[in-house]
Amino acid sequence: MFEVQKGRIETGNFEEIRMAGAEHEVRILPQAGFNVYYWHYRNEEVLMKPVDLMQIGTKYGIPILFPTPNRIENGVYTWKGKTYEMNKRGERVKIHGLVKDEPWTVTKLEAGENAAVCEAVIRIAFGDDLYEGYPFPCTLTVRYTLTADGLHMDMEVVNDGIEEMPFGFAVHPYFSKHGDASKVYLDVPVKRVYEANEALIPSGVISEMDPARRPDGPGHSVDSLYLDNVFRGMSEDAVSTVTWANFKLHIVSSDCYRNVVVYTPHDRPGFCIEPQTCSTNSINLYSKGLLDESGLLILQPGQTFKSWVDYRIEP
Repeated sequence: MFEVQKGRIETGNFEEIRMAGAEHEVRILPQAGFNVYYWHYRNEEVLMKPVDLMQIGTKYGIPILFPTPNRIENGVYTWKGKTYEMNKRGERVKIHGLVKDEPWTVTKLEAGENAAVCEAVIRIAFGDDLYEGYPFPCTLTVRYTLTADGLHMDMEVVNDGIEEMPFGFAVHPYFSKHGDASKVYLDVPVKRVYEANEALIPSGVISEMDPARRPDGPGHSVDSLYLDNVFRGMSEDAVSTVTWANFKLHIVSSDCYRNVVVYTPHDRPGFCIEPQTCSTNSINLYSKGLLDESGLLILQPGQTFKSWVDYRIEP
């Protein structure tokens, strides 16, 4: 039997949603970007323990990156010949979009014999704080479903405006190194990488990566790679795998997630495998005529876009 319940935690006086069942426990912070900040399986970490829970944004958990995943060069973008500044409450936002640190509204909590569900919504509407940097009215709904197999994410974007809406979507999970990155292995089946400058802004060229630095194939321990790169070549049939001592995690996503960011910092207790629909700086690449390379999604007025990401546990 699965369960879902509301509570509060002392840190930040945050509301917390707890889902549990089949030896999984997941905790979510709706007020802090609807972030899954805690996931244990059989009392072991799947996600790394947050270093500081008050670092709301993209430092822990599974941050949600919308409408512009990853970096936007200088926090400025061009769409249909018009230049926009990605500002929020007067501050320039250069990375990971606008919703990662915002409060979301929980719309559904359900639990039953086989699953627990938590769903929440956030809107960008005329005149609000997010509209300042992204003047495209829309509604984003994310639903987490916990089952015996793991955690499933469903995403739905609705264009509430009267113009075409350019966007991208990504998730940025921090998986645990379990204290020793030399004993955690990853396999991400990609060979092509976006060439980028020192600021990690891509040129639009996608090339074959040196096999010694690629994350594909078994046997790559997390500490053997030092990556912060956007790769091309994912699909619904491509499975990324993380292997710990006692279980594996398989990451599968819908076909729109053609890209993936692999981030393996050596100075943090976690690492990231980030399904992503688009490139870094996607909207600017698109505006330069690099339509396929950008991966930018465009939603017509009144239309809905749906996608999903699966995190499947194998004991």
